[in-house]
Amino acid sequence: MPKVSILVPVYNVSAYIERCAHSLFRQTLDDVEYIFVDDCTPDDSMAKLEAVLAQYPERSGQVKIIRQEYNHGPGVARNIALRAASGEYVCCVDSDDYVDADMAQCMYRRAVDEQADIVVADYWDEYPKQTVLCTDLVSPSMEENRVNVLTCGKEVSPSLWNKMIRRKFWLTAKAFAPEGLSYSEDRHVVTRLYYQARKIVKVDAAFYHYSHFNAGAITRGKDARHFEDVILFWKLMDEFLAEHGLAEKYRERIEASKTEHKVKLIVEVDSYATRKKYAFLFREFEMEYIGLFRRGEKVMLFLVHYGLFACAQLFYVLLKYKNRHQ
Repeated sequence: MPKVSILVPVYNVSAYIERCAHSLFRQTLDDVEYIFVDDCTPDDSMAKLEAVLAQYPERSGQVKIIRQEYNHGPGVARNIALRAASGEYVCCVDSDDYVDADMAQCMYRRAVDEQADIVVADYWDEYPKQTVLCTDLVSPSMEENRVNVLTCGKEVSPSLWNKMIRRKFWLTAKAFAPEGLSYSEDRHVVTRLYYQARKIVKVDAAFYHYSHFNAGAITRGKDARHFEDVILFWKLMDEFLAEHGLAEKYRERIEASKTEHKVKLIVEVDSYATRKKYAFLFREFEMEYIGLFRRGEKVMLFLVHYGLFACAQLFYVLLKYKNRHQ
């Protein structure tokens, strides 16, 4: 059994896959299994991946490549990789990002030492002009960890890619990304993992470099599919909370989180028609939480709440111009 399996969906990342693959094959931990899922990528990403692999002959026997006949999206591709994995622990890497060479070794050592279900590390947000260190808070209280990830607190990341997870625990928890969810699919999975985890620990170091360069990534430009994903995400989340008797306990936190999800999208979507179509999403309680947001977000939420869509579109253009010239 390998110590660690690294799961990597591949789709439309020709400009980034070589950097990612080099960072993975250079891991200081020798006993690593690599599972790449070709999610029916339309470009030459797989050819570039195989060319990099040829430079690391010692890794060739550790690599599995799974080819899909049609595009599933990153969440389902990750499910496929997880089911094919055999490592004691698994970690997830997006193929347009990259990692430090000691990531697997440091996180695995911490996992074994603590016999943890989940190991968390900090990470780097990489922008064209700056790199920002981001922390991912882990509390000694498991209840606090569950609440933080459930409500997506400012110091808590709901992402999978900065975490190492015991494979058997993940499979037992049945925390899989649902078909059709490509935005917030990590949060769907991590919430369920945190709820069922016995022990979560932290490595006080950052290994993962999250790239904000890939304009084609699902998390970049926002459109109607993002709103539809948010609707599906909260439908599934509400069902999860009801199933575990948590709906009333976390009602206010969830209402605030729903509003935050909506505000993020209405500020970033560039389509007048899309903003208008989804204006009334979670509208019944959003004004209660308007104080949570920054000034520009408050203005946008106010305009949309009262149906001032032409003003909202003009305000979007002004915000975009301001951000571009900062």
